[in-house]
Amino acid sequence: MASGSVVKMSVNFAPSVIRVLRRLSQRRGVTMTEVLRQAIGTEAYLDEQARAGASVFIEDRRGRVRQLVF
Repeated sequence: MASGSVVKMSVNFAPSVIRVLRRLSQRRGVTMTEVLRQAIGTEAYLDEQARAGASVFIEDRRGRVRQLVF
C-alpha cells in the first residue's frame, strides 16, 4: 500500500467465485487478498485505457486474435 494504511472490508461472493479466487491464489502463491488487489489493478488499467480509446486484444496459442469489449 502506498499510504501504509489499510481499510478492512466485508464482501459477499458466490461459492463459484471463491473457488476461482482460491485456485488463482494457489497457482500464484499469493493470498486471496493479493489476487483481489491484482484484479482491481488490472481492471483499473483496462478501464483507463478503454476510456482513452484504446482497444484490448488477446492472442491465443494458435495465433487467433480476439478483441475484449468492455
